[in-house]
Amino acid sequence: MVSPSNWRRSGRGRRVPPLEFRRSLLLAALLPVGILGIGTAGYVFIEGWSVLDAVWMVAITLTTIGYGEVQPLSAQGRIFTMAYLVGGLSVGTYAVTRLTAALLEGDIVQLYRDNRRRRLMKSLVDHYIVIGFGRLGAVVVRELQETGAPVCIVESDPEVVERLERDGSMVILQGDGAEDEVLRAAGIEKARGLAVTAAPVAQAIFVTLSARQLNPDIPILTRVDSDESSVKARRAGATAVVSPHIMGGWRMAHGLARPHTTNFLDLATLAEHDDIMLDEVEVDEGSQWVGRTLGDMQVAREQGVIVVAIRRASGEMEVTPSAATPLSADDILIVVGKPERVNAFNRVIRKG
Repeated sequence: MVSPSNWRRSGRGRRVPPLEFRRSLLLAALLPVGILGIGTAGYVFIEGWSVLDAVWMVAITLTTIGYGEVQPLSAQGRIFTMAYLVGGLSVGTYAVTRLTAALLEGDIVQLYRDNRRRRLMKSLVDHYIVIGFGRLGAVVVRELQETGAPVCIVESDPEVVERLERDGSMVILQGDGAEDEVLRAAGIEKARGLAVTAAPVAQAIFVTLSARQLNPDIPILTRVDSDESSVKARRAGATAVVSPHIMGGWRMAHGLARPHTTNFLDLATLAEHDDIMLDEVEVDEGSQWVGRTLGDMQVAREQGVIVVAIRRASGEMEVTPSAATPLSADDILIVVGKPERVNAFNRVIRKG
């Protein structure tokens, strides 16, 4: 089965395999070269002319300039010229027509876009993949791009793909995210994480299952709409699940009951706000901070950030750790502070 991403739609709406399209353009480009070579060889062989004279005769014959013969032609030379004129003009007309049609229909532009997309796909490393560019997917992509992370979008709707391609600022791949071929093209083996925002939920679960089989270690966040689909998504391999309805209801309820707390979370988590930042910093194995305490780091005084929680390698979450709390390899520090201070703290931890 050929993925939709492997096909190009012509200006008349006909779907054409890119290999066939490339062959057609190559043929249109090579035919004039072939005609030039045949004409030059014919005049050299029949009339015994030099290559330069033969090429000049070919040029004035095909362009019908009418300068006259380079040298008087023999009877065989005149017969060859008449046949060559008919054949050469026919081939030249076809080549010019084909290339002009490709330009007018946007085929060459689309071929350039396909090649550009293919180069970008090969260069993607440690990126995020977002399956589906609906309302939820658009928000996910925007927030990820605000962090500076590379993002690859997989979308099956050709109209959405065309619109994003015109924008030119996103890496977009047309295809079904449940297909292994499409996921591999999106760099699933090299990706940092995968967000499955596609609808319906059954499709999202199937995408999750396919992605988990291709990359057993990648974090996968899957969109669900019920507790039942949540269980199925986790069984399929989702690291975590997100229900827009549940999250929206939670946000509205907390916005009413705890408005200031909710506003703080918005400030800390939404990329559009740059006053405060909530981030996670990993303590790598072999770091000088392994075995030392938060007090040793002088976090609040020197780094200007607050460690609000530590997620241990076992999965346990230790909230509001004290200064005497020791650090272990693979701990994840949940920190809050001004973005520049959080980024500086991240560099200190990773450098250590």
